Amino acid sequence: MGILKTTSFIRHTEMEKETSCINSRAIIDYMRSHYQGDPSSLLINLDPAIDALPDPEGFLSDPNNWISCAVVSRLFDRAKLMLNDEMAAYKIARYAIENMSLGYAQRIIFKAFWSLKKVLKNMQVVNDKWNRSKTIDLVEIKGSTAVLRLYWNSEMDVTKDICLYNQGAYAYMPMIWGGKPSVVEEKCCYFEGAPYCEYLYKWPFRNRFHEILSRFFTSKSVLKETIGEMERDKEIIEQKYAEVNKLNVELNSKIKQLEAIHETGKAILSVLNLEKLLTVIMNILSNVCRINRAVIMLVNEEEGVLEYIHGIGFGDKVPEKIQNYKVSLNRLSNLLVRVTSTGRPEYVPEVKTSTLRKENIMLTHGKPTSVYVIPLITRSKVIGVFATDAVGEKGVPKETRETLEIFSPQIAIAIENAKLYCRLQEQMAELKKSQALLSRSEKFSFLGNLAARLAHEIKNPMTAIGTFIQMIPQKYNDVEFREKFHMIAMEETSRINNLITELLNLVKKRESKFEQSDIPDLIDKMVLLMSPRSNAKKITVTRRFDPDIGRAWMDSAKMKEVILNLLSNAVEFTPEGGTIEIVAGKFVEKEKTTKIRIEIKDNGPGIPQSMINNIFDPYFTTKHKSNIHSGTGLGLFIAHQNMQDHGGTIDVKSELDEGSVFMLTLPDRNSDEPSPKAEARER
Repeated sequence: MGILKTTSFIRHTEMEKETSCINSRAIIDYMRSHYQGDPSSLLINLDPAIDALPDPEGFLSDPNNWISCAVVSRLFDRAKLMLNDEMAAYKIARYAIENMSLGYAQRIIFKAFWSLKKVLKNMQVVNDKWNRSKTIDLVEIKGSTAVLRLYWNSEMDVTKDICLYNQGAYAYMPMIWGGKPSVVEEKCCYFEGAPYCEYLYKWPFRNRFHEILSRFFTSKSVLKETIGEMERDKEIIEQKYAEVNKLNVELNSKIKQLEAIHETGKAILSVLNLEKLLTVIMNILSNVCRINRAVIMLVNEEEGVLEYIHGIGFGDKVPEKIQNYKVSLNRLSNLLVRVTSTGRPEYVPEVKTSTLRKENIMLTHGKPTSVYVIPLITRSKVIGVFATDAVGEKGVPKETRETLEIFSPQIAIAIENAKLYCRLQEQMAELKKSQALLSRSEKFSFLGNLAARLAHEIKNPMTAIGTFIQMIPQKYNDVEFREKFHMIAMEETSRINNLITELLNLVKKRESKFEQSDIPDLIDKMVLLMSPRSNAKKITVTRRFDPDIGRAWMDSAKMKEVILNLLSNAVEFTPEGGTIEIVAGKFVEKEKTTKIRIEIKDNGPGIPQSMINNIFDPYFTTKHKSNIHSGTGLGLFIAHQNMQDHGGTIDVKSELDEGSVFMLTLPDRNSDEPSPKAEARER
């Protein structure tokens, strides 16, 4: 009995346990006996939990199982409609008593009391064994009459039909002891608005004789019924045990499948090397499906063939002929190609009697008795096939074929991912090679530009100095000539010196030294440094700092160089009496990271849009366009490199005749975070 209860509990955990299936069994038995049509419709779409069972009728006919009152009410309602009888529930109760459609445990308990009065006095105890929908109060018992009150549980889906069923059971209960039916008169009804159902219960006095007689034969009768029921239950238990054992075997198989799917999923995510991936997949399938031998063939679109890619079950080494095996995709007579073409698996249970070409290397090597081939499909495209065989008479088991059908999409995805990764690696290698060539080309170009620029910048002043040196012997005594020569020679020498210094600053490899620096203080110092030039042009320099800007983690020397360069350009391009505005603050980007931004705005002539994308290139300058400006074109390039060393950016917005705004953006780091390192730049 314990096995039956355990099985029922496993199968029926989602339904409320409100009443025993002794009641549903009575309804089913009655319908099979009295309904002329097909009684199976009684159980269709009864309840989701019941519908999901493999044998709903068997479950509902087992008195050891429990169901909700809603299910019983639904069964009674359907029985009324099918029989066109409003009193169907009452008659079903009579049928259950007359035909003993009770469990043997229920009959033993009723017979053991051996009299109706004893049953009535213990009715609540009996009720609690198989029913939780009501409580029973024996209000009065006198002679051959009694008054019962039934208090129904309002939280359960009880109906008038259940009340009628109880009336019928009480009326025909004396027949258990061989007596005559009792009379049950309902004085008030819960289902008509009363607080409870009250029954006036009367039974014939002559039933006393049958009760006394039953008393003498109860022990023997109960024993016989117990033995008979136990024999029948023994058969049921054996059947249930076989079912449970079968379910356990199937469950273990499904668990292995799920574990294998999980392992395959992990392989797809973690193994991207194709050869290693195929080995992992084959090992998983070998353990789960117990395959004897298997190969994976993939489509080679360039050659238009299906070719061997991996295999197991060939001993220490796969034969070279199989490793080199290819078959044209046009040969539809070939089983592997046909599965590739149709996208449908094929099973050949007997190779010997099949139409397969027996000379095929795949068949001649292993001499299989059966062959199973399944397509590998991903994104609605067949990329290859998985083929396995068997050498025994049983062939490739159905469970193995079903499992492989589950796995084939996973295998296809894994292989496709590995192939894509392989192609990506090849493309990355090609890209790195191209980048190396491009970098080399850029270096040569840079060196060429550097040499040309250096030659140009040095040649002009050296020519001027050389010319004056040649004229010294003739004009040595000319004081004006000597003073003019001295002035020009010093200017040109200074020009060459500045050029060389700027070049050295560009190419020297100075490591960044990060420390906490006060941004407003750093900007103020650079403004003060530029004040002689800005005051000379009567330029107003305004500063607006966010109160939270404070100190920042930076290389102060490099940042001074950046800000000084931008201020110098702003002063140079801003007209006399103009303004320069400096704004510094913090902001939060979309990634929710805090950044520091410094903006330097002038009201100069602006930068043409055709040039704005080139201003950070080395040696690109607009200053030589004007007679009052001069520059090497390296200042903004160096500023750009310094900002990169900080992990930041430098950008510009400019419109002609509306001035320019240079924007510096820095990460808001502290001393505990790793500092960006200045990258060594080869020139």
